[in-house]
Amino acid sequence: RRRILFRDGCGSRRDRGSLHSCQIQLKAKKPTNPAYPEELNTLGDHLRKVRLDRGLSQPGVAVVIKTSTDMVTNWELNRNQPTAKFAKAIIDFIGYIPFKLEYCSCGKQLYYARLITGKTQKQVADLIGCDASNLRYVELDQRTPQRKLKEKIQEYVYDVLVLPS
Repeated sequence: RRRILFRDGCGSRRDRGSLHSCQIQLKAKKPTNPAYPEELNTLGDHLRKVRLDRGLSQPGVAVVIKTSTDMVTNWELNRNQPTAKFAKAIIDFIGYIPFKLEYCSCGKQLYYARLITGKTQKQVADLIGCDASNLRYVELDQRTPQRKLKEKIQEYVYDVLVLPS
């Protein structure tokens, strides 16, 4: 058989349907998956990113977190936020705390600490020694806690974030 050389110096065999082989290396970046969240703002965004990074399906994540596939979908699409019980399971699944706590208000820090521990407002209110409805208003930044309550909140947040169990 005769070998035909092309202009670029690569060879090919006659009467074959295959392409000629050349050592060409593409240098462009691989396109990102359009399913990746553009920004990581919510727990659902972090969940989707980690799920895609690990190559898992939503049903697979639902089994790990012990919930339904629809709930995972709703969290990833930010249709609703997970309850404290599932927020803790999500944080355990993704393997890191996805909240920026440095510049948060006292209420936001309390809310995030509660999600990290998986406790309800009532459970945290009982731990701190206040009313659950008062705690709710503090978390929503609609009420500024009194000095004693603020100290107890800061102690709880410190225990959760600095002294993990």
